[in-house]
Amino acid sequence: MEEIVATDTDGQEKEPENPAAQAAEETPRSKKVKERKNRRKAGEKAKQYAFLAFAILLSGILRAFGVHFFILPHDFAVGGVTGIATMLENSTGLSSGIYMFAINMPLLIAAFFLISKRFAVTSALGIVLQSGLLILLKAIDFPQYDEETANAVLAAVAGGVLGGAGGGLMLKIGGSCGGTDVIATFIYKRFSATNVSWFIFILDSTVVLVSFFFYGNTLTPVLLALVEMFASARASETILYGLNAALKFEIITSSPTELSDELMKKLHRGVTAIEARGMYTDTGKTMLVCVVRRSQVSSFQKILKKYPDTFAYISPTSEVIGNGFKSKISPDN
Repeated sequence: MEEIVATDTDGQEKEPENPAAQAAEETPRSKKVKERKNRRKAGEKAKQYAFLAFAILLSGILRAFGVHFFILPHDFAVGGVTGIATMLENSTGLSSGIYMFAINMPLLIAAFFLISKRFAVTSALGIVLQSGLLILLKAIDFPQYDEETANAVLAAVAGGVLGGAGGGLMLKIGGSCGGTDVIATFIYKRFSATNVSWFIFILDSTVVLVSFFFYGNTLTPVLLALVEMFASARASETILYGLNAALKFEIITSSPTELSDELMKKLHRGVTAIEARGMYTDTGKTMLVCVVRRSQVSSFQKILKKYPDTFAYISPTSEVIGNGFKSKISPDN
């Protein structure tokens, strides 16, 4: 059998590649740089897993404590699976954690195959922890906020804040609290144009309306549930979007220089000018873009009133990074 010898472009025989020789060519400095990069990647990965574990643990504790300490003793049901579980505990005496686990697990098994393995596993760990803590708290007869001086409205607010904070943590790490969140994710994956938030609202509202008949045909449980849901939504938004949420103004004006100078001097905010054209009048305009804190909105509107030829609209921003807001993200070295 004829031996084939590799040649270069000049017809000369080319030495076969030797991995050992290539490795020997690496300088001590390049090896150190490579090792440093590997250590940094391993450290970043360890930090990610540590944060993931911490978030799941804290989320489960907050949600379980909110349900046991504030919601269960005041006889009202919040939306979703948590509300169903609390009503079942009220009628059967079994821990709501048992029902929460039983309802959520089939949904998460389906999510494992139909949505995402990471989403399903992360959500399952949080739900198992919350369910287990609820069972434990009931078994040891942990105290509840049901003293004679206890205020049911305060309990609803506190339960909502704890539950919303726990739910926001789960969403931040790519999981969910189960129940309607998982069902909504199924629907969104199948019909991406569907307004999922309205679907979740309908499911949660249905549970709350059922609680009207379950708790003696009175409005009090329904009103308490609405208070809890509002507090939960606000707490979840704060966890998800941070405290650096702001408002963005986009302003169409014929006085861009005067208006932007006043905004920069009085509010100490940067302004970006974009050339625009009004298609109805076919005249040139300038659009100013300015991001301000919520506390500055009133002052901003007072300035705008001085310019009657101005058209402006506001849109919320989730998290602002840059001068005057959150510190800039430092580039990797």
